[in-house]
Amino acid sequence: MKKLVLFAASIMFFFPSSPMEAQESDKSDLMKARKIAGEITELRSVRAASLLESGDAVTPDVFKQVCGPVKKKAMEIAQREGVRIRHAAVKNRNPDHAASDEEKEFHRIFEKGLEKELWNETVIDGRKYSRYVSPVYVEPACLACHGEKDSRPAFVREKYPQDKAFGFDAGDLRGVIEVMMAQEK
Repeated sequence: MKKLVLFAASIMFFFPSSPMEAQESDKSDLMKARKIAGEITELRSVRAASLLESGDAVTPDVFKQVCGPVKKKAMEIAQREGVRIRHAAVKNRNPDHAASDEEKEFHRIFEKGLEKELWNETVIDGRKYSRYVSPVYVEPACLACHGEKDSRPAFVREKYPQDKAFGFDAGDLRGVIEVMMAQEK
């Protein structure tokens, strides 16, 4: 019982406000962050589905056509909107996307179904940000590279020898996307 109370208290501290409790002044930022995360998630979904429909083998070129535009779009949006965007996963492929302890906690919250999205404040490099976090789920097309370990394309196994991003089923939580908006000083 003591652990449950401590856990609940830590969640309240860790996540000071849920998206539904956002202050009026934050609502426009929350809506903007949701839109950005949705745009990136939708692009990933459309690109991956086009791969599945084509029936093509997953080659390095096909891989770049699916994953490359998502990264490029995220960078363009971040530049245009003045936000920071981060993808993180517990079972990461790219070491740059390895989840921090805090992001592992987000992952656990989404995996347990405790929240559908998160809205909180964080400090990065001494600067305060409002942060929107949403889950990213595995879709059937994702299984071409994120399904069974031995079915991953050879170039993926070679390029990412420390790959942990496999063994998923459609609908599994793949990771999180974070959109961070700098707060005025």
